[in-house]
Amino acid sequence: MLDLISFKYLSHYKRLKISSLINIKQHAKITRRAKKWLFLDVLGMVAGVAGGLGAIIFRLMIDINHFIFFNFLLPNINLFGLNWGILILPALGGLLMGPIIMKFAPETKGHGVPEVMEAVALKGGKIRKRVAIFKIIVSSVTIGSGGSAGREGPIAQIGASIGSLCGEIFKLDPHDVRLLVVCGLSAGIAGTFNAPLGGMLFGLEVLYREIGLFYAIPVALASVVGAAIVSTYYGPKPSFIAPSSLTFTNPSELILYFILGFIFGILSVLWVKLFYKIEDLFNIIRLHDRYKLALGGVVTGLIGVFYPEHGILGVGYEGINLALAGEISLMVLFILGILKMVATAFTIGSGGSGGIFAPSLYIGTMFGGVLGLLFDSIFPELVNEPFTYSLAGMAALFAGAAQAPITVMIMIPEMSRDYSLFPPLMISSATSFIISYLFLKGSSIYTLKLERRGIKFKIGKAILEYIKVEEVMTKKVISVRKDIPLSALELLVEESGHHNFPVIEKGKLIGMVTYDELLKIPPRERSKIKIEDILNKEIHIAYKDESVQSALDKMYRYKISALPIVDENDPDHLVGILTHSDVLRAYEIAITSSLE
Repeated sequence: MLDLISFKYLSHYKRLKISSLINIKQHAKITRRAKKWLFLDVLGMVAGVAGGLGAIIFRLMIDINHFIFFNFLLPNINLFGLNWGILILPALGGLLMGPIIMKFAPETKGHGVPEVMEAVALKGGKIRKRVAIFKIIVSSVTIGSGGSAGREGPIAQIGASIGSLCGEIFKLDPHDVRLLVVCGLSAGIAGTFNAPLGGMLFGLEVLYREIGLFYAIPVALASVVGAAIVSTYYGPKPSFIAPSSLTFTNPSELILYFILGFIFGILSVLWVKLFYKIEDLFNIIRLHDRYKLALGGVVTGLIGVFYPEHGILGVGYEGINLALAGEISLMVLFILGILKMVATAFTIGSGGSGGIFAPSLYIGTMFGGVLGLLFDSIFPELVNEPFTYSLAGMAALFAGAAQAPITVMIMIPEMSRDYSLFPPLMISSATSFIISYLFLKGSSIYTLKLERRGIKFKIGKAILEYIKVEEVMTKKVISVRKDIPLSALELLVEESGHHNFPVIEKGKLIGMVTYDELLKIPPRERSKIKIEDILNKEIHIAYKDESVQSALDKMYRYKISALPIVDENDPDHLVGILTHSDVLRAYEIAITSSLE
């Protein structure tokens, strides 16, 4: 390439010629990018069509299963005048789906979005083809039999699977496959809630975690197409019915919405903690995984027996409609909020398949109604309509729990068809988000599931989160035995240039020895002292499926320069080592990929 000085002294003709060549190359590059962008826009719409059709099929399957369980089976299980079938049905659904989930597609259990996030971040957007089919089956049975879960998690995974398949069919690179996964997910969400703008923001904020023109346009097109297809089939119906009286007119009321946001920030943290405490409980129960779903169904059914018409079972929109219409008392609102938390945690925490967005809206509705009624009794001159706080509660709870305030600021007014709600929803959601962020440190109800496996997702994502340890770790590891003298280790350091050595005994990792520890021993004594005398048995490890960012965080936390990488199924078996030079290589890979 010519430098500026040599370019300056070229003849005018030659400079014009070179400039023309540069302009032609730049124009060609822009043209290629434009063609690629248009191609991705078209594929985004294709993913939107597929995601919308997936949403329709999924909802039909829920309706069919609901009919089978509640219209066909339930009337035949009356005992002593009580309909105990409500208790039995969720357990039966879990008993039927447990073996299917465990045998054919374990990734379909749970709320679905974390698995899609992992695929986008670490697997180049690749999702197994069978996931969409089995997610439709297991989630529709879970929800149709009375499991307390939402539609958005399953349809997100279904739409994402379809987007991944589109990318595979057209043999796109991983970056573009990831974008199509987001398109499919957003289309499914937009169709499920008849909220195209909300569906787009859900995909970009919750899953992709960045918003740019190149990414937003295909996702927007997919969301619009997905919502249009579902609306064509079901009609332009809102997800829940918000009376026209639930609106915002008094700016002085914003102080109360700020208080609501503060309270809901704490409540969202409690909701996340409860959710994972129940999941932990099922992890330690000595029962085969295929039967845990039935146990979770028993608890859910037991709760649903007492409030069968209030939306504890299933998605719960009928309960939301009752609350927004003002037909539920303050005490019952509070009880329903607690029961929905527990029922959802047991349904999904036991391994059931369903989303947490709709249950979060339900919980937020109930507790928002409680605060609205309390505010109305304390500040009657300020409060115009107490159940408007239910809508703010919906947004605030999800904003805090999912760390996604922008999505619900837009989606709730879009779903309720009342855009005067923006000011109260913005202040309550933003406040809840901030309070929850301080307690959860940037984690969310979606990301915590992955962070427990070493895959970190934080706001303002790091590029190293997209690189697996396995991609950059040193696989040919120089290890030592504990019985060799330090003088031999000193020679090994000089010959290899390495400063960190795993210590292996009978094929198992028993510790680490470093050059820094060697330097603490006087040279004249190194032939008398063995490695086992300075061996550090406090081993900090990482797994090959972790992100490099997660491993790097451990290195900084424990102030170590190398991290042994072990087999996830056998923590004593060493498979590699990660050093700072490997991390630098990961940066190079991530930056190169980003530039490409």
